[in-house]
Amino acid sequence: MKKRLWLYWMVAAFGMAVFGLTERGLAQTIAGSPVSRPAPRAPDGKPDFSGYFNIQYAPNMAGGKEDLVPYTPTGKAAYLNHDAKDDPTSNCWLPGVPRIMQSPYPAQFVQTPTYLVILFEYMHTFRSIPLNGRPHPTNMEPAFMGDSTGHWEEDTLVVDTVGLKGPPWTWLDTAGHQHSDDLHVTERFRRTADNIEYEYTVDDPKMYVKPWTLTHVFTPLKLNPALPELIEYSCSENNRDVQHLVTTKPALGTKQ
Repeated sequence: MKKRLWLYWMVAAFGMAVFGLTERGLAQTIAGSPVSRPAPRAPDGKPDFSGYFNIQYAPNMAGGKEDLVPYTPTGKAAYLNHDAKDDPTSNCWLPGVPRIMQSPYPAQFVQTPTYLVILFEYMHTFRSIPLNGRPHPTNMEPAFMGDSTGHWEEDTLVVDTVGLKGPPWTWLDTAGHQHSDDLHVTERFRRTADNIEYEYTVDDPKMYVKPWTLTHVFTPLKLNPALPELIEYSCSENNRDVQHLVTTKPALGTKQ
């Protein structure tokens, strides 16, 4: 009898251990190493980007490695000769692409089977991206946000943007890296269980001898019950910056 009770106890203990492991199985294996969780999916089976996310701020695309920027002579001269007081966003002009995707403000991603809509707190603006890979309009007048069209490559959303205004209307970043109206931006969005992995490539042969690719991670926004998800942003209201902007020239050129 004692042996039978001992056997029952061992089976019960083993069952409890297995049950506990099952509950923890989403986070760890027997060896203790993490198990990757699946990315969220939309009803149509595509990765689901819906939600509120923090946009990773990148004021300087060079990241302190200016010598690695693949400039053309024209591109380098444009950077060296720019003046920080001429930053287009100081005039409340829309930042363009990719700069809007590097702004230090959150955004809401709204996804349907046919569109990805990104609602930005910054400048209180938006991008509406069709997902059918439709061609860009012909003879399009350049615009601050250009024209974007998207398509799926397996689980990666690829967005192609052209028709962007060049300087003085938009810059690539706060640091003053320039582009021309020939700018072509290719973005790749990948959904993980926790984040959005974002990669973008700047292709502008007038300014850069080869495409320039960078990556960022967008993390979920931690909502505050005392605040709306996205706060109203009115750039032009009480904008007193312009009259106080101070030139950075010739200091920028002399440091290179």
